[in-house]
Formats: sequence, structure tokens, C-alpha cells
Amino acid sequence: MNKKKLMYSILFEINNGSMPNHIDYHLELFMWAEIIEVIDDLGYVKGITIYYYGDDEWFDEAVHSVALNSPQLTNAGIEFLEENIVWNKSYSGIANLNEWLEI
Repeated sequence: MNKKKLMYSILFEINNGSMPNHIDYHLELFMWAEIIEVIDDLGYVKGITIYYYGDDEWFDEAVHSVALNSPQLTNAGIEFLEENIVWNKSYSGIANLNEWLEI
């Protein structure tokens, strides 16, 4: 899966008022949390919280949930979308999201 395209898709959906989730992308929750954390670390979006189970012998800080609390793109997130505008036409007309992410 092309992670840059995945980030584009997530940011595109947030920018258009959708609330994407790991099920939309057929991702395990921990994988979803990793990509959301990268998006957050890069400063592309605000309004994201990742919840972890406590660090104990059973969970070892496993992801509990990912909350998109009224997420909004930052200027950096908008710039990322603009820098990758070439994907907009192919993304807007997709029938199968996962096939698009593989291209």
C-alpha cells in the first residue's frame, strides 16, 4: 500500500467533511493508528487523539481507539494536498479505494 497516497486519501476525506476510519481502508486498528500518528506528527491535521491501553503485561500499550474529534487540516495539510493535486482526478472517480492505493 502506498502510504503517501493513503495519507492523501485521509486528508482529502477530512478536508471534504468525511470522517474516515480504519474499516474504510481495510486496516487493522494498530496500522490505522500508525498512519494517523504520522499525519499528526507531520502537523497535517489537528483534532486527533489516539488512545492506548495501559502499559502492562497484557496490552503493552496497544491501541484502544483513534478519535477524530472534529479534525481540521492545517496549512501544512492543505499544502500536502496541493502538492499532490495530480492524484485528485484519479481519486475522485475511484470505485475501489484499495486498488487506487496500490497504483
